[in-house]
Amino acid sequence: MAASKMLLSYLEQYALITLEKQDKLEALIADSLHELELEAGKIRFDEYEIPVQVIGTESDNTLTWLWAWADEQEELPADVMQSAIQLRTWGAGKGIPEFTTPSVDISTVDGQAIALIAADVCKANCYYADHYEGGAAYLLLFDRGIDQQPPFDRQRLLRRMTDLFSQYDLNHRNTLLSYLQKKELFPITERNIISCELESRERLNAEFDDAGRLVMVNGAVFEI
Repeated sequence: MAASKMLLSYLEQYALITLEKQDKLEALIADSLHELELEAGKIRFDEYEIPVQVIGTESDNTLTWLWAWADEQEELPADVMQSAIQLRTWGAGKGIPEFTTPSVDISTVDGQAIALIAADVCKANCYYADHYEGGAAYLLLFDRGIDQQPPFDRQRLLRRMTDLFSQYDLNHRNTLLSYLQKKELFPITERNIISCELESRERLNAEFDDAGRLVMVNGAVFEI
């Protein structure tokens, strides 16, 4: 992915903290069926109703990401696009072209990468990709019940890191360290090793090579 260096740096900062939110959403809704009501600004998982904001759509046909504020075909209510507009302003201030350009080729940045950053910037409790024939709409969800679900244990953290690093060209060390610092887990850094105790009370010892790639976790080889 040929994303700008600035976008990738923010992806390193926010990706894992948002992926933990995604893990919590999955725990909350399990296999629930969902119904999206954009006019009302909400999504319902069975009987569980959550307020949403639309940030944009990803097209399988044109292979582009389109911001909600630039979508001339959909007449979205203004109050469900507030986060999208907030992200445009934030992106302009940070000098991130992908957040201010109306439409972007997904070979540059895809909806997931944008949502991983957007959820933390907008203080959302997670994001949701509402897939439909020909693409997906990306939504930010706001509900404190999501935060009440269990945090990462070591196995789930490693699973999410494996998926993340297989999709995006990120510095593994910076990405993990940003997550641990945001969670205030007081990581100890020594040479190429980061260690700490997770919220699950499990010990994490991560070893990196000189390029910042994760190579060992608790004595086991880390493979993507």
